[in-house]
Parts: sequence; structure tokens; C-alpha cells
Amino acid sequence: MRSKISINQVDEYIDKLPPEKQQLAQAVRQIINQTAAHLEECVRWESPCYFFYGPVWYFASSRSGLHFGFFRGKELSDTNNRLVSRNGQLPHIKLRTLEDIDKEYFSELVRQAVHLNQN
Repeated sequence: MRSKISINQVDEYIDKLPPEKQQLAQAVRQIINQTAAHLEECVRWESPCYFFYGPVWYFASSRSGLHFGFFRGKELSDTNNRLVSRNGQLPHIKLRTLEDIDKEYFSELVRQAVHLNQN
């Protein structure tokens, strides 16, 4: 019997991105996996999403980079004031370069978002 190799949907999504966006996506994904490895990872609404008792966060390609967003972002304590939301968008952080990624700050936002979904 032949075994079927399944490729993760998020891997496929990232593989289709331009190289500079792939780097951003891999860096954000690594932070998530280190902070909350128990989240369910899948592609929904045409973007990688992470779930734990409901949707927690997502990332999506934008014209100039990636959006790193939170479904309940308005409830987060955003100490660095980087979450933005315009025209009905979910609160997100715009990422254009690897220098835009603050591992400690992002990890704290992820922990808060997971905690919101637990309660």
C-alpha cells in the first residue's frame, strides 16, 4: 500500500508568495509555533489562520508585505500601538521587512489572543 504524503495548506500558501514575503511569513510562523504550538493551523478565507477555541490570528499577503492580524485584536493590550484597523479590517500589524518583526511583542500579543479564546 502506498502512503499518501499530505502537504500542509499553509506551506502551499507560503510557497506561492514572492521570496521577500516568504521570509516574513516564515518568521511570523516560527514565532507562533514557539509561542503557541498547540494552535490548529489551516487556510481559511484565503489566508493562513490559527485556531484555538475559535479563530485567534491570521496572516495575509498585502500589496507591500504581510498583515499579521488578530480576530479579537480590539480586545488586546497593544503596548506598542502597532495594531491598525481601517475600513472594517480586522486589527493587524503591517510587515514590510524582517526589521518590522518584534519577537517579544508579537509573542505577547499571541499569548493574549489565545487567553481571550480560552475564557
